Amino acid sequence: MKVAYPRRVKGQSRGQPPADTVFFKLVDIEGNTWMGAVVDRTLLIYFDKSMADSNMELKAGLVALLDLATECLDCERAVICIDKQLMNLPMLIRNFYWVGFVLVKCPPKVNGGSLSDAWVAMEMDL
Repeated sequence: MKVAYPRRVKGQSRGQPPADTVFFKLVDIEGNTWMGAVVDRTLLIYFDKSMADSNMELKAGLVALLDLATECLDCERAVICIDKQLMNLPMLIRNFYWVGFVLVKCPPKVNGGSLSDAWVAMEMDL
């Protein structure tokens, strides 16, 4: 997996010390592009129309991304955010259940922010 142009941004929540946020764009061995961020020891992965339309093989890239999160980035959990407008949303939810993610009604707040209603959130403890 290759890391492409990570950006570091300092953000600050109310009443908390500044937290590092790392935005990433990763390209796995299959050529699939994964985008997201690491915030407060949480790996956020965004799964939008561009990823769903590519007929990508998810397994190798997702496993590598989760390994990177636990071994190198010291993440405690992963949250995958899936675009609600995707035609194959039910199939994607089933596939992510199989991996170990669970659907969350109200996604956890990360660094004081919350997720828009345009996304379905699934979470996994790492």
